[in-house]
Amino acid sequence: MDDAQRYMFDLQGYVVIKNVLPSAQVTRLKEILDELERRPKDELPPHVVESKPRTEKMLYISNIIEAAPEFHALIDVPEVIDVVREVSLGLFRLNHTYAIYHWKDAMSSLHMAGTPIHPKASYTAKNGQIFSLLTKAVFPIANHSVEDGCFAIVPGSHKSEFARPFSDDPLSDPALVPVPTEPGDAIVFTEATTHGSYKNVSGRCRQSLFYCYSVGYMPDWTKLGLSFSDDLYKQVSKSQLEILRLKIT
Repeated sequence: MDDAQRYMFDLQGYVVIKNVLPSAQVTRLKEILDELERRPKDELPPHVVESKPRTEKMLYISNIIEAAPEFHALIDVPEVIDVVREVSLGLFRLNHTYAIYHWKDAMSSLHMAGTPIHPKASYTAKNGQIFSLLTKAVFPIANHSVEDGCFAIVPGSHKSEFARPFSDDPLSDPALVPVPTEPGDAIVFTEATTHGSYKNVSGRCRQSLFYCYSVGYMPDWTKLGLSFSDDLYKQVSKSQLEILRLKIT
């Protein structure tokens, strides 16, 4: 991280990194996501799970990394890993991945904040060092304007010492700001921030990939089917395997 990124991450709880994926890669990822959208739930690839009920507004797919080899390349995008490495003091692993589709009128409820402290998603900055227990990378694949219901965040909420006084409805929090991005960008943020999304009013399908990096000793999140299979460990490169590996010491 450079000084500006470090300052903005600590101040806001997130940074936007432009153009980390080439357009051809984004196009291929979108093709796969479009094909998965058309599949019935019981015809998804092995280990890929619709872990929340599909609705007219929203689709949530767990373990998206196991849907196709093309998703493996997002494990270790250098610009993203540079940020994750620094804000986790070098001790991190890829903990889980998922995809979210938002259609018209969909929005993600607000969740998390600096207070109350969450045992899996806290944030500390001290003596020029940052430690984020859970750090996520959002890769926008399609339609991430404000009208499409882009990712949204309350800047600085990861440091709040007061409980959030508003509801989980994104429209209820006056401090919420949109983070519009383009396909190929990445948003890297600490999960300790209050975040969610704006409402999709465009009717275009917004597609997002989430790669979630925890402290290295945090096991897989088996809730919502978020758990890597033995097959994945056999398919990735040696350096990617090191990022996936649970660090027990």
